[in-house]
Amino acid sequence: MIYRHFVGDTKGWVEVKKSELARLGLLDFISSSSYTKNDNVYLDEDLDFSFFLYYLGNEPELIQVEVTDDYFNKYEKFKGEQ
Repeated sequence: MIYRHFVGDTKGWVEVKKSELARLGLLDFISSSSYTKNDNVYLDEDLDFSFFLYYLGNEPELIQVEVTDDYFNKYEKFKGEQ
């Protein structure tokens, strides 16, 4: 699987389909350091993506997307399954 890695000035997030996180039973464990928009969750690279990788079981391919740290300001903070 290929994931988009949004790289900011000091932070990074990886785009994962909400349905994939649900399939793995991880939605309730994602922190508010991650963001959500539509059907995607943008996992904080240091906290939530590392956790996701553990359950994924392999190292995925990442496509890097350069952004500024305020890129996700218009997105919602992730609050778990509602």
